[in-house]
Amino acid sequence: AASNNGVDEIRNLRDSAKILPTFSKYKIYIIDEVHMLSIGAFNALLKTLEEPPENVIFILATTEKHKIPVTILSRCLRFDFDRLSEENIAKRLKYICDKENIKYEDGVCEYVSKLADGALRDGISILDRCISEMDDELKLDDVKKIIGAIDEDILNKIVDDTYNLNVIDILKNIDEIIIKGKDLRQLVSSLNEKFLAILIKEKDD
Repeated sequence: AASNNGVDEIRNLRDSAKILPTFSKYKIYIIDEVHMLSIGAFNALLKTLEEPPENVIFILATTEKHKIPVTILSRCLRFDFDRLSEENIAKRLKYICDKENIKYEDGVCEYVSKLADGALRDGISILDRCISEMDDELKLDDVKKIIGAIDEDILNKIVDDTYNLNVIDILKNIDEIIIKGKDLRQLVSSLNEKFLAILIKEKDD
């Protein structure tokens, strides 16, 4: 729907849905990123969802269900899919590496699983990219370089400066990270992990 979000595309889809399936019992239409449809396109789809042909199933997929009109949601059977745990993603990545005879250093799959943020597809994409640039073995330091991870020394410096309220130094380090073209979302995620680890350690102590 991101690239076919107009009324004309939905009209073509409706016309296609009227044609009986040739080889199987059902015709299945998967509209990915359905929240990207225009209001006009949603309205054009509404009647078909109210009275769908008996041999047609529509699957509307989205990561932003709050953007879908209530009139559409009320006519759908809803399934919510949770994010996968880092442990399960890491297990799957190890399975893929073992099946493909890819050598990997301890901690690589666990690190990639954190970057995946609950999405196995993203984890596999990151792994595939790293494999394409590896030599004989996937090493953790090489993976961090490939994905543009932020240097641990800078992260630790920001943590220390935050503790000591050294605002000027914090801003200087963030500026350096920006100049190097690093992803600030990754910076926030990495700092969250470090601060969380500190809080847990202090609580245990």
